[in-house]
Amino acid sequence: DGRQQSRFAVYVAGSLPKSNRLPLFALVGLGYLFASLRLVTPEIGKALSKFAFTVAIPTLLFRLMSNITQLPAPKLGEPFAFFGSCILVYFFGRILAKKLCHLTTDEQTVFGMATVFSNNVQLGVPISIALLSPASMPALAVIFALNAFLMWTFATVQIEFSRSRSPSLSRTIYQGTMRSLRNPIVIGIILGLLWSLTGLEMPVPLKKTVDLMANAASPVALFAVGVGLTQYKLRSHFETTGLITVLKLGVQPVVVFLLGHLMGLTGPELQAVCLLGCLPVGVNVYIMAQEFNVLQGPTANSLLLTTILAAVTLPAVLSLLGLL
Repeated sequence: DGRQQSRFAVYVAGSLPKSNRLPLFALVGLGYLFASLRLVTPEIGKALSKFAFTVAIPTLLFRLMSNITQLPAPKLGEPFAFFGSCILVYFFGRILAKKLCHLTTDEQTVFGMATVFSNNVQLGVPISIALLSPASMPALAVIFALNAFLMWTFATVQIEFSRSRSPSLSRTIYQGTMRSLRNPIVIGIILGLLWSLTGLEMPVPLKKTVDLMANAASPVALFAVGVGLTQYKLRSHFETTGLITVLKLGVQPVVVFLLGHLMGLTGPELQAVCLLGCLPVGVNVYIMAQEFNVLQGPTANSLLLTTILAAVTLPAVLSLLGLL
């Protein structure tokens, strides 16, 4: 609606909202500044990130999902548009990685993941909840819950097939499912949904506790992202890093936008999926590169570069697409 778009415009313009909160990306900058000045150590940043991922953000999603039955049913067009863009950009990225960067099959897989695996948890969750309409949340919860499972399973299957003569597809999917069910983000979503289905009012002491914990999620997560960025330095592999950055911050948002139109999405629904498509590379891609021991340098570079640039490209791309 008009009020929501105005609030979004205030944010991307970089001015202070009426509540005097700093723009969300400024919290990332503060984390980076404090860590650069050595007022906060990398160990503290890791602890904050761990707290956000395992406690604060799951509590935030629990609170969101605990009222889910009072919101409209999610429209499948939103997850279809987002994950459809992931598939298209991933395979397009693999082709470019082979032709332009001459990467191996395993490197192409991680490269492709870097072009579509967004930082949905530390950046996507707090930004979406702070800036988007509550009506967008059910579909976004579906995306948040499925994203890590689908991406990790897809990448693992690709690499297992390239490295093994007889990979077990069912075993890989089973392991991916079990990993997802142990994910605190997924646990928070499921528990919130179950509470919502009971139709019960949350006791006041419990509600206040949940509110206090959930309200800490956004500032802690965003500050931790900034602290973590000091651990990465731009080094070599500039051609590969640049290509990942263009595909992630430039191409994927446009593909999401076009697919969203094909799915009949408009207004806040289209804005929501495009916002997720504009997010920078997620840290899971670097973890993936470490686990498979491929393309670690370019993924670390792209993690740093896209997070810094997203503060500018996210509002710029959404403006060009007419979503502001």
